[in-house]
Amino acid sequence: MKGINMTENISINNMTKEELVEKINELNGKIKLQEDFLLNISHDLRSPINVILSILQCFKYTKSEDKKEEYNEIIKRNSLKIIKLIDNLIDTTKLENQYYELNKKNIDIVCVVENIVDSIEKYSQCKNIQMVFDTNVEECVVAADPNAIDRIVMNLLSNAIKFAPSNSDILVNIIKNNNTVNISVEDHGPGIPKVEQELIFNRFKQSTLNKENEYKGSGIGLDLVHYLTRLHNGDVKLESIEGKGSKFTVSLPITLVDGKKNYNDLFKRDKVEMLEIEFSDIYL
Repeated sequence: MKGINMTENISINNMTKEELVEKINELNGKIKLQEDFLLNISHDLRSPINVILSILQCFKYTKSEDKKEEYNEIIKRNSLKIIKLIDNLIDTTKLENQYYELNKKNIDIVCVVENIVDSIEKYSQCKNIQMVFDTNVEECVVAADPNAIDRIVMNLLSNAIKFAPSNSDILVNIIKNNNTVNISVEDHGPGIPKVEQELIFNRFKQSTLNKENEYKGSGIGLDLVHYLTRLHNGDVKLESIEGKGSKFTVSLPITLVDGKKNYNDLFKRDKVEMLEIEFSDIYL
């Protein structure tokens, strides 16, 4: 939590007793949110570490090669969970403090999103979820950071898969308008209570549904989506009805970077690793 500067000290000195009590309560509330957030992060780190340590103990007492291969996969998955949490935490902190720099290129947003949807089939199949992709244009070139767009879309999709019920659909749509392109991800999960919808992009707050869900998380992902979208001069909004599902829509301005050729979104090894990290708490 940031300290109170001199200007704030002066304003506090001029406060009435009632105003001072209100200010103290507000600060205590912020401290409580940050303490809860740190507790969530600590728990999210401790759980996979405990699993890894337990598996390492099992290695001492097994001679089966099949078992060793299974144990290695468990260690890998839980290691990726830790990497995902740390990466998201570092990136949201950079974004919050304006240290994160975009590397914008002219990319075909339709191709990028469609490639991601196609590549996550094995993760959605874990819950027998069907990914449905649709678009009103075959191509839409915009100036954006390819890695940032990957992070935005992967976070929204992994979030949707976590909360969508088995044997359901997740709808991914791209709609090009005059000056903007909208990327939406819609699931038919439990939805988000109306009183919590305004807080969903705050990393210090978690939906009660997230706490009850099998795939619990720190809640940093949507905070990262919000920051990365705003950094592109875009906007992200949520439409949700409790008991019926949620729809997240990212709107990006259609602009181009002068002097740069169009970026071909090749599915490289680093993106495969990014997918494994992002979906580490879903698959296997």
